[in-house]
Parts: sequence; structure tokens; C-alpha cells
Amino acid sequence: MAQDTPDADRVARVIAENVYAAFCQRATMPAHPLEEQTILARLVEAIRPQIGRGAPGAIVEAANAALSAWEQRDPDIRGPRVVAVNPVDGAVTLG
Repeated sequence: MAQDTPDADRVARVIAENVYAAFCQRATMPAHPLEEQTILARLVEAIRPQIGRGAPGAIVEAANAALSAWEQRDPDIRGPRVVAVNPVDGAVTLG
């Protein structure tokens, strides 16, 4: 089990980075560059447990929950939600 952990961590990180980048391109939000690492860490924390479970929908739900939590903490942030994730290459689609 420990052998697959780094790969799952890598996949979660790639997906989190893609979610964050896509969200920021389309979101209404103030510039807070210092928050980037915090938000990425929260996305990874949410996504990581879902990697390898065979259900991309669970990854989508986890990512959207992290985005919703971010918006609840800062009412100036509003953006799209993840509608699809490819766990193989980390590609994300926002709606």
C-alpha cells in the first residue's frame, strides 16, 4: 500500500493544480497570491482520499466541496464548479 502513495499524491496534486488554474481563469475574485498554496493544499487534502477508488464523480464532489468552502470563507470569490475529472491525466472540465 505504501508503494502507491506517492503516485496517488502526485495525481491529487496535478488535479488540484488544474482545478485551481481553471477556477481562477473564470472566477470573480480579488488577487490573493498568498492564498494559492493554502487553497491548493485544501484541494489536495479533499481529492487525495478519492484517488484510486475508480469513481471520478467522487473526485469532482471533493474538489467542489473545497471550492465551496473557499467561497464561504471569502464572499468576494465566486466561480464555476468542476463537472468532470480525468484521473489518468488530471484534466478537469468546469461548468
